[in-house]
Amino acid sequence: MTGHKAEHCMVCGLALVYREQGEIVRCDQCGHRGQSAIGCPAGHYICDACHSDRSLTRLPELARKTTAQAPEDILEELIRLPDLPLHGPEHHAMAGLALLLASERTGVKLPEHYIEETIRRSMQIPGGTCGYHGACGGAVSMGVAVSIITGATPVTGPARGMAHRATASALLRCGDAQARCCKRALRKTVAAGREFFAEELGIHFPRPNEQIICADISRNQECAKGQCPYFRRNRKNNFK
Repeated sequence: MTGHKAEHCMVCGLALVYREQGEIVRCDQCGHRGQSAIGCPAGHYICDACHSDRSLTRLPELARKTTAQAPEDILEELIRLPDLPLHGPEHHAMAGLALLLASERTGVKLPEHYIEETIRRSMQIPGGTCGYHGACGGAVSMGVAVSIITGATPVTGPARGMAHRATASALLRCGDAQARCCKRALRKTVAAGREFFAEELGIHFPRPNEQIICADISRNQECAKGQCPYFRRNRKNNFK
């Protein structure tokens, strides 16, 4: 990768184009060929795997290091992941991870490798699904988290149904009228998770200690500003 801003093309720094239909593309980094509706006006393309490579390799370690108890506080630590782009599929696992880590700290027994499994499942969700499939990947990670807690598979009726309801509750919270923002979607998903986990799983989380102050406002050209519940003007992000 070059040193261009991660909110734009990772090759040349131009603002990305979001088309209504996919085109044949070839990743400038690994050479993988496929179809994508998201690309650079200069013709560059970085696949989801390469887009996520630098940050995702550090996510399991960061998840294990966090000592926060509330899922909101855990999430704020996860989104400080080094090299995390402004948007992209590397966000997809983070809400689910925050909810699972917080659940474990209340005494819930989880599978040994649940961190890696959450990332693996969540990274199967392509970037851009929030607009192109009607399902934000960050919200779907709440369904991933519930499926891991309950041991859901395609043939476990009640657990499978609960995982569906978890995703649905997160999607309803994320279904606002604003342009996509991965950070906003993750925070809304965790807020939905706090309620769902208490009502459906009997898991009650401690209240968060940290006030949410978004540090990405000045980077986000589509920032919803006052329409976002996490918008704050402060010295970190003096939005013009």
